[in-house]
Amino acid sequence: MNTGDDCAQWTDEQRGLWQRLSDYRFGGDHPQPFLDRIAHVGQSSRETAEAALEEYRRFCFLAVEAGHAVTPSDAIDKVWHAHMTDTRDYWLRFCPQVLKRDLHHAPSLGGQVEDSRHQQQYRETLDSYRRYFGDPPAAFWPPPRELPQPRKPANPNEARVRLLSPWATAPGGIGLGFWAGSLVLALVYLLCASSQGTPNPLNWRGAAFLAGYIPAIVWAFIAAGAIARTLRGPNRRTHAACDDPVELGFLAGGEERAADVALVELMQRGVLQLDYTDTATDAARRRDQVWLRVDTSRAAQLPPLLRTASDVSARAQTLTATLEALQRAYLPVAAQLRRNGWWMTAQREWQVRLIGNLPPLALTVFGVAKIAIGLIRDKPVGFLCVLVFLAGFLTLGRLLLSQLRTRAGDWILHDASRGLAGADMVRRAALMGTIGLVGTDCSEYHTLRTPVSSGSSGDSGSGGSGCSGGGGSCGGGCGGCGG
Repeated sequence: MNTGDDCAQWTDEQRGLWQRLSDYRFGGDHPQPFLDRIAHVGQSSRETAEAALEEYRRFCFLAVEAGHAVTPSDAIDKVWHAHMTDTRDYWLRFCPQVLKRDLHHAPSLGGQVEDSRHQQQYRETLDSYRRYFGDPPAAFWPPPRELPQPRKPANPNEARVRLLSPWATAPGGIGLGFWAGSLVLALVYLLCASSQGTPNPLNWRGAAFLAGYIPAIVWAFIAAGAIARTLRGPNRRTHAACDDPVELGFLAGGEERAADVALVELMQRGVLQLDYTDTATDAARRRDQVWLRVDTSRAAQLPPLLRTASDVSARAQTLTATLEALQRAYLPVAAQLRRNGWWMTAQREWQVRLIGNLPPLALTVFGVAKIAIGLIRDKPVGFLCVLVFLAGFLTLGRLLLSQLRTRAGDWILHDASRGLAGADMVRRAALMGTIGLVGTDCSEYHTLRTPVSSGSSGDSGSGGSGCSGGGGSCGGGCGGCGG
């Protein structure tokens, strides 16, 4: 058999391997049924099946001698599958006696990254084929499929980024609204007390009471915000700076934001790749099938928080499991923020929440008292009931709203937001959430993290070709099925 122009350069070991492959009788004592099986799985004639079997011999040679992972074409992959179904012949005769090593066939993990890897391996396989055997026959070794290049997202707009950033305005103090509201409420009280002839609002008639109660509701919630801001610490910067994007993300949005920032930074550094089938919009419906491919060889060079993210991603493997595990792993970041004066303890935060909501809470109780008096006096209280219910509902909402960041922490975020439109995508993700990734190379991550309302869609293959040869401990003799 012609083995190409470079045949004279083969080593004795390679010549021996090829001789064993050429002499080997597939199917043992029943070669014709084996050839019929190849013709059946390939939907081809007997002559075509014989030619495919010869190409399979060459593929097995390359799997041992090419020195890199190899990927067969679809046609050769079918022959490989047919051969492996005869497990006794494949594992007890062919691998130990002919190849003198195991040739495994492992399934692909699927997704765009895997597909791209197998296509590259297929190109390398064709190059090695030419080196040992000359040009491969196109009937069995078609040209590699070109993968589409990802579309480059547009640059973000400065005005849009400033609009979406919650930290563009410098943190304020008590606020002008509190003082203006206090003045207006005082004037309304004096006018109503004068017209009703009594300073006690519980004795005012319905119209006068409502005239005072409505602006009082507005003032109570303005006062609640002012009190909470005051209790969250002095409204000034600290000397420390927050240089770690993961800590900055935790400061802006808690452990969930920190986990997102860590994954985005790993992608920016080239340590992590997202791998999923179909489009990002479709993959968002089944994030547990979005795989994370991690280059663990770079983990030792990463900062501690990113090294944690790399280790967690390598273990969890999917986006959903990684985010859940990272949120738990990043809970201790709060202790570092507290040491810097940017974060409150849970106990202190509850004190701020309770004390800050005293004005609307007192106003709600005051309204309930007025309703009771109105009922005793047989007065209409329907509209007042609506106002009191609204005040109580908003008060409950404020009580349930947690804010552990101090005022100094607000200043850290404000200072970090300067020049945000021109900032790298990691800092934008930390300050704005994944919406800050729109218009960057990681915009697909925002799509994956955006909730979708429609039901999950079925899986679809990536369309990758064939199987890949392994590497590592098998020295290029392993194989894996791609796509």
